[in-house]
Amino acid sequence: MALLRQCILLALICVAIPAVSADEGPPQFLEARPACLVTDRGAVHLKLERATTDRQRRIGLMERKSLPPERGMVFLYEDQRSANAGFWMYRTRIPLDIAWLDEQGVIINTDTMTPCTTPSAILCPTWEPGVSHRMVLEVNAGFFEENHVDKGDKLILNPKDHKECQTGV
Repeated sequence: MALLRQCILLALICVAIPAVSADEGPPQFLEARPACLVTDRGAVHLKLERATTDRQRRIGLMERKSLPPERGMVFLYEDQRSANAGFWMYRTRIPLDIAWLDEQGVIINTDTMTPCTTPSAILCPTWEPGVSHRMVLEVNAGFFEENHVDKGDKLILNPKDHKECQTGV
């Protein structure tokens, strides 16, 4: 009976986790555009790659050996995502800070994710936000602490249009 439960659980996990095929190859590099995070200490300027398609979001920052400071990736979704729509670190080689944001770009939860070193995707942990969200931001681990980024801060993707992004930290 226990073996049957394990098989059913494994089958459910395989269905729940999106497939990443081995032929997706080397890391993707998308155009990096200016952005800023508005914190209680001022604006923190970034350059973010924007993952807008299913394939871009599925690959994310996989296989990157490094990520320059003040760089990251924002995952943009057309619809609200559920509180259990987590992220994982399969084939992601660098530790990352992650923030889940609402439709206005306000950070509603954060965490730090560590690389998954197993070659098997099924064994990689998932980081769930615990809140429904519309966007996800990934930057180098430690970035949020170094720049005093926290819940309630706001990501602005077109900073030239916003006065609060005109001052740097």
